[in-house]
Amino acid sequence: MTTPPTPPRAAPDAPPASVPDPLAVVADAVDGVREELATLNDQFRRRLLNDREARRTADALHAELEHHRRAAEGRTVQPLLYDLVLLLDRVERSADGSGGLADSVAAELLTILEKYGMRRLPAQAGPFDPALQEALAAVPAPSPELAGQVAEIVRHGYVMDERVVRPQQVRVHT
Repeated sequence: MTTPPTPPRAAPDAPPASVPDPLAVVADAVDGVREELATLNDQFRRRLLNDREARRTADALHAELEHHRRAAEGRTVQPLLYDLVLLLDRVERSADGSGGLADSVAAELLTILEKYGMRRLPAQAGPFDPALQEALAAVPAPSPELAGQVAEIVRHGYVMDERVVRPQQVRVHT
C-alpha cells in the first residue's frame, strides 16, 4: 500500500492566502472615516460661515427697515403728537388741580404722548439751558446769585428720540 503524497505545507507563520490582513482592513476603514469627517467638517464650516453672513445681512436689513419705519412714522405721527401737545397746553391751563375732568384729560394726553415716544422735559429750577429752553422774558433777580437761573416755566418742553420737539419756554432771572 502506498500512501498518497502529502501536499506541501505553507510556512507556519504566513496567513492563508484567501484571508485579508485584519489590520489593513481596519486601517482602510479608519482612513475612509477620516476622509468623511474631513469632508463633513469642511461642509459644516462653510455652512456656518454662510449662516453668519446671512444673519449679518438679515440684521442689517432689519435695522434699515426699522430706520425707514421710524422715519415714516415721524412724518405721519409727529404732527399729530405736536397737535396733542398744544391741546395738552390748553387743557392744563383750564385744569385747577382738584382732580376734575380737565386734570384727568391732561394726564391721559400725557400718557398718550409718552406711549408714542414723546417725553416732557423735567420742570426743575436751575441754570438756563439754551439747548433745552427758550427764554421768553427776563425777570429781575432778587439776589445776584440767582442771575441766569430759571425764574418760571411758562410752557413745558418735549423731546422725542433725544431730539427737542419743543423747547421749554421760561422766564430767566437777570
